[in-house]
Amino acid sequence: MHDPAPASRAVLIGAGTFAALDDLPAVQANVPALRSLFGDPVLHVAAEHCQTLVDPASPRVVSAAVRAAAREATDTLLVYYAGHGLIDPGTGLLHLAVPDSDRDSVFDTAVPYEWIKRSIETSGAARRIVILDCCYSARAFGVQSESVAALAEIDGTYLMAAAAETAVALSPPGEPHTAFTGELLDVLRGGVASPNKFLDLDAVFDQLARRLQRKGRPRPQSLCRNSLGSWPFARNNAYQPAPEGHTPIPDVARALDASRTVAVPVLVAQIGTLSEHRPATATEMVHTALQHRPVADLVRLFVALFQAGRQRHIEAALPAFVAARTVQECADLLEQLLVTPAEEGAVALLRLTAELKSAAETVRLATILIRTGLREHATALLSAFAVTRGLDETLDLADLACRGELDAFLEPVMRALAQHRLIADVIHLFEGMHEQQHTRHALELITSAARSRTATDTAEMITWLYRDGHRRIAEDIFHTGIRHRGPEHTGELIAALQLVRLTDAAALGRRLAVQNSTVTETSQLITHLLAVGQHQHALAAALEAARLRTGAEFVEITRTLDASSGRQGMPALLDEAVRTSAPDDVAHLVQVLDEAGQITNAAHVLWNTVRDRPPGHTGTMLSHLDAGRSPFTADTALPMLWRTHPPLDIAHLARAFDTILPVKADLVCSVDDRSVADVTALIASLETLSAGIRTNRVLDAVVRDWDAYRQARLVIALEERSLTGCAQRLEHDARRPREVAEALKSLRSAQQETVWQALTFWWPGNGGLDRRRRAPSSHDHAVYVVKDDDTVYSIATRYGVRWASIVEANDLPVPFDLRAGQRLRIAFESEGNRFVPPPFPRRLLPGRTHPGVRQFQAVLKQAGYLPGWVVDSDHYGTATSQAVARFNKEHGLSQGPSHWPDTVITHRGWDLLHRIARGKLLHTHQAADDPDASPPQLWSGPIATDHQS
Repeated sequence: MHDPAPASRAVLIGAGTFAALDDLPAVQANVPALRSLFGDPVLHVAAEHCQTLVDPASPRVVSAAVRAAAREATDTLLVYYAGHGLIDPGTGLLHLAVPDSDRDSVFDTAVPYEWIKRSIETSGAARRIVILDCCYSARAFGVQSESVAALAEIDGTYLMAAAAETAVALSPPGEPHTAFTGELLDVLRGGVASPNKFLDLDAVFDQLARRLQRKGRPRPQSLCRNSLGSWPFARNNAYQPAPEGHTPIPDVARALDASRTVAVPVLVAQIGTLSEHRPATATEMVHTALQHRPVADLVRLFVALFQAGRQRHIEAALPAFVAARTVQECADLLEQLLVTPAEEGAVALLRLTAELKSAAETVRLATILIRTGLREHATALLSAFAVTRGLDETLDLADLACRGELDAFLEPVMRALAQHRLIADVIHLFEGMHEQQHTRHALELITSAARSRTATDTAEMITWLYRDGHRRIAEDIFHTGIRHRGPEHTGELIAALQLVRLTDAAALGRRLAVQNSTVTETSQLITHLLAVGQHQHALAAALEAARLRTGAEFVEITRTLDASSGRQGMPALLDEAVRTSAPDDVAHLVQVLDEAGQITNAAHVLWNTVRDRPPGHTGTMLSHLDAGRSPFTADTALPMLWRTHPPLDIAHLARAFDTILPVKADLVCSVDDRSVADVTALIASLETLSAGIRTNRVLDAVVRDWDAYRQARLVIALEERSLTGCAQRLEHDARRPREVAEALKSLRSAQQETVWQALTFWWPGNGGLDRRRRAPSSHDHAVYVVKDDDTVYSIATRYGVRWASIVEANDLPVPFDLRAGQRLRIAFESEGNRFVPPPFPRRLLPGRTHPGVRQFQAVLKQAGYLPGWVVDSDHYGTATSQAVARFNKEHGLSQGPSHWPDTVITHRGWDLLHRIARGKLLHTHQAADDPDASPPQLWSGPIATDHQS
């Protein structure tokens, strides 16, 4: 072996330390060991011509080193890399990792092998050797599994590649070198016992493969171009002279020439002899035989080599056979191999035919196979061609097949294309076949993709179809997904379409799913849309179900949804409908829920819309409900709503009716049967909403329908609410102003009592005479919502009233059973002088100091709303305000929006609070149903200061 030192170059690269990949510590020992070995014993490369890169800083550093060595080498160029091999999932191309490489961003953090390949291809070196010791796991990225050698192939080069698929297999713990490089070093240092003084690359590789397989490690791969494998690569340190009588290896030239004519058994024997020491020559002999011998001989050769375990020579030479022989010869060989033990050769022949033959030749071969009864093999051949070849070639194949005898056999080919091609390729092929007038197969391709591809891929297809005007086909894809993939896939597809802003297509799929799915599937679709964040589409699907399904089916959908979705079930959709849906949709939803018996849900939607949407929107919804004769807008129901709904809700409803049906607003705000307190609360709520016109109409009704005394009471109540403008208007417009003025004078004089008088009068010590002179409270009732475990007796005790009065006021049948959520009217018995709360102190407001605060705090403590540890004072401070807010919220007395804490005590709240406090005292002293018993003093204890805030 000559000394090529001045004209040879070597680049040894090792990457063992990584930021985002597993470290490979043994790699760092590989490079110096190979450097010392590639000097004198192997390539005789001078130290200055053997460059080493350990943990290179960037991909460009690696590329620059290889490019420089390739430019300078004229004899031998050797490039070695040890580290992680990565596959770019977008392209399927091999990349070599450097320390900063990342599996999630292969394309811009690792060395594209294409860079290395181009530098080596352009090198003037006579011999080019690439050794890749890298892990490779293409399946983890969804790329079709290929060998590293096939990905890294360079013409005129000998390539050795480790086939490790994990870091553990590549770099075994406790060993000084990686598995592949460690065995390579041992082979080069120790040699191979043989009568050859030098080891060629094929011999080195064969020995390396045997040793790795014996240790149960992955078999390496090799690829040789231009017979470089027989070139002497290293001195054989285990050389042994041939013993006497040894049969020398046959002359290569004669062996190659004889392989055309020699008997098959002799040829098989010669190949076996050469396979041990000259495997490249053995492969060349098979290559020659496949090109020149008749098919019958080739069948026997295949069988003999497969049985002897020499099939790798056939696999290496088979491409030459496919390229050189006719379609008929390929078909004959294939047919005969299928009935022999060499059936694997038939599979390889089919694969290579699909890779190497033209579309026309492949169609002819498939036609021959079908005529001989090999339909499955013909289908496999066509599918392999369609999946692996270029798009134009695949279109040519489809066109030729459709025009010949293969038209009926293309359905499985379309399925294979749909499953294995990139979705962009599927779209391109569909378009091409559609232009070629092969519409049936084009539709089969696109619908097969819809059955097998992800929702994201299907969304890409639909996007393209919509863009190019194929909306009917897009609809067919939706139908296919709904029938074959289920509601979860449909929900993901809708979400993917919405993500690319194809809202019309997403809406089409949603409507088709609701129309063509079962009740359970529709519920699952809505649930999945909620789960992937598509609340608008979930709501739209529910509304469409309300429109397109019967009432019974819609009820079943809502029940299934509630059972399966938890907090994201029907309540969430109803709230979403209130916030975002059109008025007619909301009205239809209310009607469907009401007709289906879900009155609670219907009322929930109606009142949330009334509260949360603009008056014009709500008015339109109410108009649709009225046109549909909904009981919610019936003339008989509207005047009674004040009994069961807070004043602010009534005000919202009246304001909405005013925009479109003012007559209905008059019914809602009717004052005929309302108390002074109720009308006061309604006017206050209307003023809160700035509904001045409706307020004036209410005041006009009061002037028209009420007597002077009730008008006067309303004036005082409005003044207590600081609604002085309304009070003045009412007083000014009174039809009998003198009577109203006298009543006002009488009522106001009664309110001139001092705080002490109010305290003593509330429960006087001298009997009941003064008490009877006290005017009864204008707040004659409260509304109580029944809770679990409540009874008529416990509620009576709570409010300090007779249980019989609750039964009479609510017309309760024996045995007075109550249900949770039921609303009861609690009649206060002030007219019968059974209990009279103390007078309401004016100007008792948060943040102020008032002599009545101590009494107020005592009653709050007695009623359980203010903790006992709060120090009494004359200041209406933070603790008192928080207690009042809790009290107002519990009893529905808050006048602002529901989420605002109302810390002001009203006259009605004052009366109700004292009745609750008295009821608790009676209960404590076991004075059940004896409301005339004199309660003890409610406020006692030392005088202290309430903390101000």
